[in-house]
Amino acid sequence: MPKKPNISGYFKGSFLFDLKAGFITAVVALPLAIAFAIASGLPPVMGMYTAILAGIIGSLFGGSKFSITGPTGAMTVIILSIVHNFGLEMLLFAGLLAGIMQLALGYFKFGRAVQFIPLPIISGFTAGIGVIIFIGQIPNALGLVIPPKETAVDTLVALSEHLGAINLVALGMTFGTVIILFFLPKLTKKNNFLRNIPASLFGLVVFTSLAYFFALQVPQVGDIPSGIPLPVLPKIDFSKTVDLLPSAFTIALLGSIEALLCAVVLDGMSGTRHDSDKELMGQGLANIVMPFFGAMPATAAVARSAINFREGAKTRFAGVIHALILLLILLFFSPIAGFIPKAFLAGILMFVSVRMVNVKEFRTIVEISRAEGIVLFATFGLTVFTNLVFAVQAGMLFALVLLFVRLTNASDIKYMEEYDNRDRVFSEMISSSQRLRDSVGLYIIHGPFFFGALNVFESRLNRHMQIQKPIIALGMEHVPFIDTSGVVRLNAFIKERHKAGGKVVLLELNPEVKKRLFKNGEFKKIMPKDLIFDDIQSALKFIDEKLIPN
Repeated sequence: MPKKPNISGYFKGSFLFDLKAGFITAVVALPLAIAFAIASGLPPVMGMYTAILAGIIGSLFGGSKFSITGPTGAMTVIILSIVHNFGLEMLLFAGLLAGIMQLALGYFKFGRAVQFIPLPIISGFTAGIGVIIFIGQIPNALGLVIPPKETAVDTLVALSEHLGAINLVALGMTFGTVIILFFLPKLTKKNNFLRNIPASLFGLVVFTSLAYFFALQVPQVGDIPSGIPLPVLPKIDFSKTVDLLPSAFTIALLGSIEALLCAVVLDGMSGTRHDSDKELMGQGLANIVMPFFGAMPATAAVARSAINFREGAKTRFAGVIHALILLLILLFFSPIAGFIPKAFLAGILMFVSVRMVNVKEFRTIVEISRAEGIVLFATFGLTVFTNLVFAVQAGMLFALVLLFVRLTNASDIKYMEEYDNRDRVFSEMISSSQRLRDSVGLYIIHGPFFFGALNVFESRLNRHMQIQKPIIALGMEHVPFIDTSGVVRLNAFIKERHKAGGKVVLLELNPEVKKRLFKNGEFKKIMPKDLIFDDIQSALKFIDEKLIPN
């Protein structure tokens, strides 16, 4: 019988650890939640709503023990695009659709499939989003009041028109923030007490105090309403559903990728194992709930999740505690939060965005594969210079092309004389029998037998068909799967050999391949079962005794 939850045991053993981790994570999450909302072209309070609600739901229902769910940099780019093109109300609807998609992905066990997106695609997206966030924060870093633009190019054009209004105080705050974030952890790492103080908290206190007490003329966050609003049914416009679907799919895809990557990172740090499908369902549930409270789409955040674990979290309730602390801040300290300088938030986002561009990873990909390097830079360029929806669609197309190329390159067919002769008995049987050497052409097929590999099959066989041996044996031990095109082409080959007066023998069929072949009525008619063998030795013995005339 499963053990009943022991509440008193939790408070004795894990609560204080979770409380510490939750508090520090909340302190780190506070400026990020506000900053990501502003970067998305939304009211700052929406970031707080998201961090609180998604933080609770993601922690309670997700498949990763230490993940912290909330607003993230990757989401800001697509959210900003949707707000520009469809408006705030349709953003909520898109978030709802994305949540339903994620819930479905988890329910139908697609968690692992999302993880198979190639690294060049993910790296290109991530770096491109980092560049967009960095460029998008330049106006705030310079103290300019410019509404967030949909693309990096639009932001740069707007900047060129306002360069005469640069606020040097704001610029100094931005540089100061970056310096604090970079150097403070290095200076305090040897002090057991100081190293537990997040650099972002130090910067927040310093620059908000300066703005408040000295009435500095820099753009600030502004009024933040206290408390969580009552749930309201979001506006649903089914006439725009078709137009919104690509954007909703992009939210679902990016959110799922980021959440699962976060879970993998935490697995490596903690030695635990996450449940991919449960994690997607938890993220989907969070995104379904968000629109009812006027909150933006969310996903698991790697940096906050890593902090949560490093600060001693023992259970998933650390994520709930982090959300409750943010709620307390929203209830009692929202007037103070209104004085946070946007330049400070810009410094944080710029610092985060630079880390999203992994130069070492870029170099590794280019060194290993020129083709993957091209895909990497193409994805990166499309992300930066086009809208993210198109970039994701193109990235998925790139992923499919890469998969096709890899599968095609993995396919090969070797003639008997080229084969590695790993089987001594087989080698001896061939070498000792002139009848077998004269009558049998043995080919070993490697890799998937699908439409993309048929040209390999054709070219390799045509190279040796001038030998004109009456019996062709096809070894298929190394064929993991066969598609419809492969079945049809194999049938055609068998019939061609029959017309020429020859025979085809099949060897060592994979069970799944065998099952698929025998589902086809034509194959069953043209391929006798007694010409299908589980091993080469028995096949050669049968051929020698039954098929080759004396």
